[in-house]
Amino acid sequence: MLPKEWTPPCGSLCTKKYANLVQIPWRVFCKKGCDTDGETWEECLGECKKICYKDPVFKDHQWSAYIDRSPGDDNYSLECFHACVSGCGFKMVNGECF
Repeated sequence: MLPKEWTPPCGSLCTKKYANLVQIPWRVFCKKGCDTDGETWEECLGECKKICYKDPVFKDHQWSAYIDRSPGDDNYSLECFHACVSGCGFKMVNGECF
């Protein structure tokens, strides 16, 4: 176990919010929101959109969005986006982007 001072506060908040075992994918996407390079709210949201909503790799084959590591299904993409935005919120509140 890592000492508290070695654990990023944003990632810890994501772990706490998505603590349930079945929420592991959302915890990962929340932490991706924590780790974005965006320094403003808008930039962070833009990164979340890129992460969670992908175009199909093969034209006219929506299933191929999975190849580009997108959640794929519209509902999963929306859940991914909400989780990522949570990470952005934790990041901004904790001042990790400054």
